[in-house]
Amino acid sequence: MRHSPCIGICKLDDATGYCLGCGRTGREIGDWIAMSESQRDAVWSELPSRLANLSVRVRLLPWTREELIAWTNDTIAARRGTWVTGAPGAVAEFPCTSERTIDVEAGSDGVIARAPDASFRLTVSDKVRAFSFSEGGPIVLGLPKARAAIPSSPVLQSLGMDSQAIDARHQAEQLFDYGIGRKYSRFCVRTGDAALASSLSAQDGRHWSEVMMAIGMQVIAASPNRVVESAAARIEVFTKIPMPGDQSPAGAHTHFLPDFLKGGEEIASSLALPDYAAPIAIFYPQKATN
Repeated sequence: MRHSPCIGICKLDDATGYCLGCGRTGREIGDWIAMSESQRDAVWSELPSRLANLSVRVRLLPWTREELIAWTNDTIAARRGTWVTGAPGAVAEFPCTSERTIDVEAGSDGVIARAPDASFRLTVSDKVRAFSFSEGGPIVLGLPKARAAIPSSPVLQSLGMDSQAIDARHQAEQLFDYGIGRKYSRFCVRTGDAALASSLSAQDGRHWSEVMMAIGMQVIAASPNRVVESAAARIEVFTKIPMPGDQSPAGAHTHFLPDFLKGGEEIASSLALPDYAAPIAIFYPQKATN
């Protein structure tokens, strides 16, 4: 069954009679539970044009869990763009472009993709929703806020062995939450290097800015795996960390940008979701070339 188009903004437009949140009429809202699936699909098909006429910025998409899994698999298999998770200033990017070697598998609970430089896992429950903001623009996946919160820390914290690693070969390596202090995502590093693990453990409980001052160059030199995750998405990046002033490598990479972290945002304001939802991942379609 398709979910309701409601996004929690329940106010009818005086001129058109359409809801300023979902685009339905008052009657459609009242009859929704009693409608057949074909009737609901017919309403869903009308909503894009109605919402465009209302100049509604964020639009909930009608995809079921199975459709969302199939769409996610296609974005990777057909090399349609880039998946991102994290918060502004602390993100991981998993590009799905034509020149990259990527293996992808879709299952009943989500999608796993593997490339030589990174892995990506998206777990799709029936509570995951997809939101668009413009035709051909980014798609943000979200969960209700109560389900989207994850254990995270405002200071560096040792998390022990990475039992949730995408591949078993990494599950015996140590994971450290870098402590960006966000509610819906966390930026971690993972290492099997005993010297680096010891240095990171010695920084336990310190703010990331203090950690950078103390052992930042050691971390860069060792280039541990970066693990950026939300309640339903995880990107693990294996590439080297660029030296200060150098550009990020082509392909999968992370950004850890102190100036952007100061704002404390969970997502860029241009992609903010309705109040009830929090972001778990973003897909940026590849821009068409002439």
